[in-house]
Amino acid sequence: MQMNIKMIPCPKCGNDFPELRVTQYGYNFCVECSTVGAKRGVPVQMGTGDHTWTETIIMDEDVYNKLTDNEDELPKNRLNQEEEDDRNLQGPFTIINK
Repeated sequence: MQMNIKMIPCPKCGNDFPELRVTQYGYNFCVECSTVGAKRGVPVQMGTGDHTWTETIIMDEDVYNKLTDNEDELPKNRLNQEEEDDRNLQGPFTIINK
């Protein structure tokens, strides 16, 4: 016994997929397009002074790779540079320049 399944084009990729996927299960694209890729998270510190918090930004792996490919070109944190030798930190909040 052979079943006749009505096929319709996927709006994302154009390949055919069973119409039952839309009518019976509520998906409007094929299985290949519904496969979710890996996600990556990047911690970001927000705010200033005593009012800081950390948020995690979730993004697709391809966006994460684009951001981290040029990581060497980003400016370095000022405290991690040799300029730290020119400053004298005293106490938790006071910066005294020499």
